[in-house]
Amino acid sequence: MARGRYAARFRDGRIAPPVRLVSTHRLQPGAVIARDVRTSAPGTAPLLRAGVTVTASIARRLVELGVEAVWVRDELSEGIEPLEALSDEARDEAEREVIATLGAARDALAAGQALADRDVRRLRDVAARIAHEVVALPEAAIALSEMRSADAYTHEHSVRVTTLGVLIAARHWRRHGWRDYLGQRRTDGIGERLTQLGLGLLLHDIGKLALPQELLDKPGRLDEDEWELVRRHPDIGADLLDHTTTSMLTISVVRYHHERWDGRGYPRGLRGAEISELARIAAVADVYDAVRSARPYKPAKPPHVAVEVIRDGAGSAFDPVVVETFRGVVLPYPVGHEVELPDGRIGVVIAADPAAPYRPTVRIPDGQGGVEEQVVDFAAGNPSPAGAG
Repeated sequence: MARGRYAARFRDGRIAPPVRLVSTHRLQPGAVIARDVRTSAPGTAPLLRAGVTVTASIARRLVELGVEAVWVRDELSEGIEPLEALSDEARDEAEREVIATLGAARDALAAGQALADRDVRRLRDVAARIAHEVVALPEAAIALSEMRSADAYTHEHSVRVTTLGVLIAARHWRRHGWRDYLGQRRTDGIGERLTQLGLGLLLHDIGKLALPQELLDKPGRLDEDEWELVRRHPDIGADLLDHTTTSMLTISVVRYHHERWDGRGYPRGLRGAEISELARIAAVADVYDAVRSARPYKPAKPPHVAVEVIRDGAGSAFDPVVVETFRGVVLPYPVGHEVELPDGRIGVVIAADPAAPYRPTVRIPDGQGGVEEQVVDFAAGNPSPAGAG
């Protein structure tokens, strides 16, 4: 297998079915859904099950519901086998537990109490499972979960950010180690540290429960009073956690994930190494997923835009060393995603190499019933990505 190409198997060794991610705005009747499409909580029936053939009415309904993209199986997807960062079972479990914890946190806020230890322990078990799966991944670029509807943003965002943050940290600490309170660089205890990071990421936005939903969904610029409320949510979230039973590493993620490397973040205005390294990792994962996600006031952006936001923020918003690790994990043009060529043809990325992230290999219909493959240089500024997918 060529360096940087996606693995072609599931975790249990089964051959993965070929799939590609298609923007719902270009979804054509006759396409076959390759993975269940959900717009509601785990445990409920999916909107569409894998194997369903798309009709014109189904395609329209997906757009109406705010589903940005779906995985399909067709001739163009042959041989495309993305390696998912998290199994479906682990993702569903994590989303169920996040939903339950959000409900418990609302009750705790109303009562002026800390989140119950049992709720934190349950979520910690989920973080440990995510860390266990991520650590077992090979050193290759990873496929992140597809975008879903804006209505499910809160719990899905938490799980996606957790998966990405733990993935970045696992690679980062494997290569660079981590510093203890004496300033010594170490490589032991990474598994436990990943679990503490994962728990913080699952809880990172819990303080937003204290904010009015209309404020969180406001499409325009916030005024100063509104910004003051928003800047309070990391402290509110951290204060919901009992400091005697929850690790300070976890609490630091919740409290400081909006701090910036240049000191222009909130709530404390910390800069550089003053910010917990876990929170610096969390900041990268949080912003990447926010850019990639659809919200009531904005469409999702394609992967290359989100990667460029992180890249351009190195040394200002983000720790530049963490960004370097991130760029080896998340590619601007991932395997299975669509791109549009200058002549208007839509192709799909079939291979990508972290050493040359802006030169993926793309498969394109040749207009005569066949396909052609070519390396496309996006750094030259010619082709463009095909929509949010």
